[in-house]
Amino acid sequence: MTLPLVIGLVAATVVLSPILVRVMDKKAGYPLAAILFAAAAVLGSKFTEVSRGTDLKWSKEWAHNVMGTGTSVDFALRADGLGIFFALLALVIGGVVFLYSAAYLPERNGNTSFYTIMTAFTLSVLLLVLADDAVLLFIAWELVSIASFLLIARSGSSGEAGSYRTLILTFFGGLTLLAGLAVASAQTGTTRLQDILAADIWGDNRVTVVVALLIAFSAFTKAAQFPFHFWLPEAMAAATPVSAFLHAAAVVKAGIYLLVRFSTIFSDVAAWNYLLVTVGLFTALMSALFAITKTDLKHLTAYSTVSHLGWIVAAIGIGTPVALAAALTHTLAHALFKSSLFMLIGVVDHEAGSRDMRRLGPIYNKMPFTFASTVIAAASMAAIPPLFGFVSKESILDAFHESSYGALLLTVAGIAAFLTFVYSAKIVFGAFIDGPKGLPDVHEAPTALWLPAALPGLTSAVLPFVLFWVDNPVSAGVRAVTGDDSFATHLALWHGVTPPFLVSVAVLVAGVVFVVFFRKRVFAALGNKDLLPADGTEVLAWLTRSLSDLGKQLGSLADGFNPSRHLFPLLASVTAMGLCVIVLTDGIDGVTPAPRAEGLDVWWDLIPFAIIAMSVLGMVFTRSRLASAVLLGTVGVGMTLQMFLLGAPDVAMTQFLVESLTVVVILVVLRYQPRMFPETKARRKALASIFALIAGVVTFFGVYGLTGRRGRSELAEWYLTEGGDVTGADNIVAVIIVEFRGFDTLGELSVLGMAAVVIAAVVSSMPRHLFEAGTRPRPFGQSQLNSIPLRKAAALVAPVLVVLSVLIFFRGHTAPGGGFVAALVMATAFAINYLSRGADADVVQNFTPIRLTGWGIIIAIASGFLGFIESGFMYAIHGEIAGEHMTTSLIFDFGIYLAVLGMVTAAINALGGYLRPGMDLSDLDYTRDEEDNPLPSIPAPLEPENPVDAHPEPINPAHDPRPVTTKEH
Repeated sequence: MTLPLVIGLVAATVVLSPILVRVMDKKAGYPLAAILFAAAAVLGSKFTEVSRGTDLKWSKEWAHNVMGTGTSVDFALRADGLGIFFALLALVIGGVVFLYSAAYLPERNGNTSFYTIMTAFTLSVLLLVLADDAVLLFIAWELVSIASFLLIARSGSSGEAGSYRTLILTFFGGLTLLAGLAVASAQTGTTRLQDILAADIWGDNRVTVVVALLIAFSAFTKAAQFPFHFWLPEAMAAATPVSAFLHAAAVVKAGIYLLVRFSTIFSDVAAWNYLLVTVGLFTALMSALFAITKTDLKHLTAYSTVSHLGWIVAAIGIGTPVALAAALTHTLAHALFKSSLFMLIGVVDHEAGSRDMRRLGPIYNKMPFTFASTVIAAASMAAIPPLFGFVSKESILDAFHESSYGALLLTVAGIAAFLTFVYSAKIVFGAFIDGPKGLPDVHEAPTALWLPAALPGLTSAVLPFVLFWVDNPVSAGVRAVTGDDSFATHLALWHGVTPPFLVSVAVLVAGVVFVVFFRKRVFAALGNKDLLPADGTEVLAWLTRSLSDLGKQLGSLADGFNPSRHLFPLLASVTAMGLCVIVLTDGIDGVTPAPRAEGLDVWWDLIPFAIIAMSVLGMVFTRSRLASAVLLGTVGVGMTLQMFLLGAPDVAMTQFLVESLTVVVILVVLRYQPRMFPETKARRKALASIFALIAGVVTFFGVYGLTGRRGRSELAEWYLTEGGDVTGADNIVAVIIVEFRGFDTLGELSVLGMAAVVIAAVVSSMPRHLFEAGTRPRPFGQSQLNSIPLRKAAALVAPVLVVLSVLIFFRGHTAPGGGFVAALVMATAFAINYLSRGADADVVQNFTPIRLTGWGIIIAIASGFLGFIESGFMYAIHGEIAGEHMTTSLIFDFGIYLAVLGMVTAAINALGGYLRPGMDLSDLDYTRDEEDNPLPSIPAPLEPENPVDAHPEPINPAHDPRPVTTKEH
């Protein structure tokens, strides 16, 4: 239970953050750091066991038999040598950052969001590196992206643009990761990560290369490798503690972790090796050069992060155990000196009021402790012996030297190492020595601020003398990847005079010469210079604009109120494909249709056919919009009758209710339209007739060829023969919807909820000038009188429908019914209630539809977690209460009920309620007409006092020229 305990401790920090901030404000960082250190101690206590090859494992079935494939998804955690290495890195660095935050942050209410998101950030990273299921890995990957976006965005307007670009790029990586994991899971038949990596299908084949490229591109987005490198410097808009954690142990290390984890199966794939080495070294060189041009300390350090990540990615691309050990060693070294540098830059900014070198002065003697700590961290980054950065850089050079292109890689790496030395020196001299301005008021920061910032960097000075502490974690990480239990690394400060050592000496000599004689002139000449005609931000902006313009061009094809512009491309495509199948092939699946399909001797089928045919013909020849709506409803009635005759009462009942409610909604919309359709030109009629005939022929052959050509599938037979025994239900249709295919239904439910939002958005955005003059419905006295019969009928029918809705809901498992149909019955009661009104009125309160839909989706999702009691997510638990068979899927069905009811009431409210575009509820006066005459109340008097209403005639709203009655009139 070690892993659940560790995850639980970190999850507790997320829950406790708001409470602790309310009590302690910014000092909440101290107890939060203590909890993270405690979690690290718990996990670290098991490291000896893990290093000997005994992985920590824990899993709980999450979703059983997903999509009917027999594959289960587990909430599976595993801490092997690699996972525990990155988990401890995140916990320890995260704890130090929280200690620093407790002194760095100002006292303000925003600390609640900071600590809450930061702790969630830590939890997401921890789930990512400990995940042993592809689904959990992907979810954690996306949570890391969201957390980084929120932390950057909370910096205000300065971080808004950068946060969006970060989200775009990292979500692109999420899509490629999803594709890669999906292919890998489909090929191996499992979502368990350990089984995927151990499968024997990987090798020199196309599938392996495709998955390798998808995983590599995903990692490049997180690890800020070219061409996705530019998001990381933009993330500097975030607070300094965010930058320290993000660069040292969070987002960027997530990309590195993914590459190392999957190098298990891709280390011998040439495409993987060449891609990682090429992109890694190019990124290291390019970013190092960009770093030298920066005068903002955080931006410089950000580009240095990109450069060092390039070193690590190139080492992973070499793929040998020695190279992987070097990559992990440099990952640790980078986390130490980079987190320290970011926090120390924050100390300088905190005390001097700026992090721009052009606004700083010689402050090394005024901030001695901060200066000394910065020198040590920067020297480690520059690989100056005897610091740990030198050890890690030497190990990477050794890996390059042992590769097939050792001389070339050492040359490129030597140039990158020299540039690293240069920008490391620029941090020290630019921040503390060479600044042009005098800053007399600057003083050393409080110990509580500079000491946590200095700790990781100071560790870089201690580790080289106790390198055996590092050997075991690095070796365990490599063994977890390669499976070679005999591998062991032996890090040392001195390996003799070797080519990598000579490169290091040359870099140190050249670096010292540059700093002493050339630094001021070069730094002044390159200060904030654009080395390229456009940066990545501008390229992404151009790409976004281009895609937006392309979308507008494609959208313009259906941009209009003519349905033909929307339907014609779709129908033409389907018709063309159907004609190709008929003309160019021998039939469906190579089977020529038989002269006579089964089931054509049921003469009862002619009744619904006749209803549908006559309704369609009526719609073709009528010009009345009202008649068309009614005839469209009779088409649905004919289809409903056909379904009843085929023995599908569930589907038939649903179809009938949907048709009834659809007609109501259509009629509400038609109130804004002219009474008659416009006259159609003869040429358009001829073209439409030809196209309709072709579509009819294609549809006929499609139905004829596809109907009755094969028997039931094995899955269908299993549902029919075994489904009832498994679920204790007789209505297999409803059971499939809410139990066996519950995930499908949950997705459809989300779409339904989105439909409710879209209805409200579209209707509220309609400009009033698009409505034809005089079509605005209004509360005439005649309409009040005409509504009396329906109002009396509604009073009698509505209670019956409510009771019927409840009965249909509870009988769904044993007879035709269920949550969807029951909701439609209840929605019919609301529709009748609306129709019985004599004027526009909301059928429910304004926000009720949104609440119904939202709670419906929440209840449906929440009910899925009950399945964990016995099996996995959405697993239905059955039992008896008071002798009646009950199941947890009933709760899921209730969520469907609420969401459907919310969507229907949203449609009625939006299209027929009080509110209209550009109007406010308070503007409407339903008691007086435009001449300020009182409208009749209900019940109306027998002899109206107003002569105008003495002999009322039906008034067609479409022809009424009078404006809406408002209080202003």
